[in-house]
Amino acid sequence: MTAVVLAAGRGRRLQTSDSGLLADAAQRAAAARGLKVLMPVGAGGRPLIDYVLARLAEAGCTSAVLVVPPEHDTLAAHLAGPMPPALPVRFAVQPTPDGTAGAVAAAAPAVDGAPFLVVNGDNLYPVPALRALIALDGCGLAGFSCASLADESGFTPARIAAFAAVECDAAGWLTGMREKPPADALSPATVVSMNLWRLDRSVLDACRDVAPSPRGERELPDAVMLAVARGTRVRVVPAGGAVLDVTTAADVPVVSRALAALEAGR
Repeated sequence: MTAVVLAAGRGRRLQTSDSGLLADAAQRAAAARGLKVLMPVGAGGRPLIDYVLARLAEAGCTSAVLVVPPEHDTLAAHLAGPMPPALPVRFAVQPTPDGTAGAVAAAAPAVDGAPFLVVNGDNLYPVPALRALIALDGCGLAGFSCASLADESGFTPARIAAFAAVECDAAGWLTGMREKPPADALSPATVVSMNLWRLDRSVLDACRDVAPSPRGERELPDAVMLAVARGTRVRVVPAGGAVLDVTTAADVPVVSRALAALEAGR
């Protein structure tokens, strides 16, 4: 199983957040450049991408495709350094920042039509959730309840409302997604997408064909729903466990403490 890691984001929210919350010069430098995947975290200050790849390998992935912007020399230099990544890594360049569906489409030649996972490069997902998707026979989406995200990930209601609410039928098949629903429309049982998917060629085709959103970007949820309308079935897989997310400077010490605690417990 190959994992497509979305790492082409420019990190504008990280760049504009309060760098005074960051512990050292290396973290502040990464924030200034918007390099979320290279943000030093954990007790040893390793870049976030090292943890992302290690979790993918632990879950059973055998390779990774990193979707990157044209300027990715710093990331390439890190992965070519003295500490090799946990997985064989290839790069897929997203020429322009045209959305998450555009990012997945950029990886199409590298996955060569085989099923693949999609993960955010700035998220660390629970290994059981990754394994559950790998074990599927077809397409799938990890669905985290609002209660789980609040209790296990420590996300506020406002933060949860920034994600997409997931709708499925009684058999667990995806029927709809609602981007950024009002916080008062969410209940503890509402299922939310954290952009953790298992996809196939049918969704790659939809990523190519999907129309831009009102923001002018080709969005992966829209592409998936286009594939569903064309006959693809997507299983919503219940998921739990802490999702570690680096979006702003305030997230960095939270993620670092969580990783340091995990490393100390080994």
